[in-house]
Amino acid sequence: MTVNQILQEMSWRLGNRSDINPRILTWLNDAYFELLLTPRFTFFQIDRSYTWVASRGVYIYQVSTATPDLWFIIDVRNEVYQTKLRRKDPTEFDRTWRIDGIPERYTRFQDHIEIFPTPDMDYPMTTRYRVRPPELEQGGAHMLTREWDEVLTTMAVTKGWESLEQWDKANSQKTLTELQLSRRFDAFQMDDIDSEATIGVEYGPGYTGRI
Repeated sequence: MTVNQILQEMSWRLGNRSDINPRILTWLNDAYFELLLTPRFTFFQIDRSYTWVASRGVYIYQVSTATPDLWFIIDVRNEVYQTKLRRKDPTEFDRTWRIDGIPERYTRFQDHIEIFPTPDMDYPMTTRYRVRPPELEQGGAHMLTREWDEVLTTMAVTKGWESLEQWDKANSQKTLTELQLSRRFDAFQMDDIDSEATIGVEYGPGYTGRI
């Protein structure tokens, strides 16, 4: 569904009130970003990765230079030792004497990430992160796939009823949203499902079709 189609559906579900037209796009954007921040689901459509080098003697790196579309960091990986850096609070680094060594921890503050220890040599790194989606606009489209259209619409309608202080209707929509979410698998769950019963699987020699 396009943004315009979702807005039209929202208008119908909210009673075709003309006084809400200037506000429904705001409700849709509120629901959109709330869904994207839901920790229950992973959205590969907006995940990215980039490689960079932690240079010897340099422990602070600007984020926006390499990833201007970064929303938040998923993880940072040291490719030399194939280990993931642990994320720490910036204040912990403030209480720690800086030493040289193999980077094991990182923190993000403002437009920078800081790693610890300070690299004692050049280390190739990979950062996985989530893209900050642009706000939805009339005539545009969201970045998710078709299976999320209904959930997004229901969540946006919930925002509408809450703004209109129609609490009973808002609560019923919240219940419906939870029901819809419970019917959807996270991307990792879909990847982990046993695929031997699915179409296109090549079976090895000696397969008889018996379980």
